[in-house]
Amino acid sequence: MDKPSALDRRRFLLTNGALLAGSTLAPLGFGRSQARAADRGRLVYAGFGGSYERAVNAGLFAPFAKETGIDVTLTTGGSDVAKIRAMVRSGRPSWDLVDAQGATLGQFINDGLLEPIDSKLIANADLFDRSRATAFSVPWYQFSLNLFWNPRAVSGEPASWADVWDVKKFPGKRGLSKLPWFSLEIALLADGVPLDKLYPLDVDRAFASLDRIRPHAVFLDTNSLASAISSQELVIGIISLARIKAIQAAGVPLRYTWQQALTDVQQLVVLKGAPDAAQARQAIAYALRPEPQKALMDSLGCTPVTRTALARITPERARDLAGTDITRKTSFYLDAQWWGKHGAEVGRRWQDWLAA
Repeated sequence: MDKPSALDRRRFLLTNGALLAGSTLAPLGFGRSQARAADRGRLVYAGFGGSYERAVNAGLFAPFAKETGIDVTLTTGGSDVAKIRAMVRSGRPSWDLVDAQGATLGQFINDGLLEPIDSKLIANADLFDRSRATAFSVPWYQFSLNLFWNPRAVSGEPASWADVWDVKKFPGKRGLSKLPWFSLEIALLADGVPLDKLYPLDVDRAFASLDRIRPHAVFLDTNSLASAISSQELVIGIISLARIKAIQAAGVPLRYTWQQALTDVQQLVVLKGAPDAAQARQAIAYALRPEPQKALMDSLGCTPVTRTALARITPERARDLAGTDITRKTSFYLDAQWWGKHGAEVGRRWQDWLAA
């Protein structure tokens, strides 16, 4: 695939520069009743479930609901581009606020699925780097996906994705992501591509690398990965640092490395036609306050995006947070622009590959 051109800055300002710094309901149908749509005191948020959702609810939505009186419903599906595309194009989206990773954000913007963000919200925000915002999204933290292993089952210390692909040196079942973003990147790194030469992705080479590891791996969603790692069925692979820490807290002796870790900027977006867009924008503004920024850092190990929260990070803490001067030296940023341009095409090939 050819190297992607830059997206129009007015539409997509996300860059790859470094930034230093409840209950879960089943996904709702596409329609809401007229009474539901007319009730402006509610909000439906789509995220990722599991321990992540519990932390987001405790740190953001529970205090937001208490202060504003807005009733927040949490559901999953933030990474489901196809479902969100169909929902918005139906003209009756049942979700308002979506938690978007870089690769999905690029596709949402390219497909015209989002409401514009009020420029005043960005101007008034305490963002460390406003260039991280786009005309359709507001960053609210950075996160990482790291190479993990269980020392009870894996001898030695894997230090690269090439080590994960080396099943003789490090035997055991691998746990990898069912999403094409993240997966293609680490497959290329395992095949010897340098960090600074990763993009544009060589898709054919990535799939050839994935073919080699496939007999030794399972490709799962985040919640299923976390469950299988917790039960120690999977002993080496990739998952977010937030999930690693949650699994460690439950008593599983996981270890992890910042070598070749993937860093991404999480963004909050409002779906086009969302019936409760105003409440969604209120929640975005609330998410940038110092208290929820600190809560997410403490509970999930995520890096804040506001100057106030960043100023409180100690040098010791910075050693274990995504996107700081220390961890940035051995990690890389997902290229949201590349995925925005190629995500749909690669996604179809990825689904065919998983089904084969």
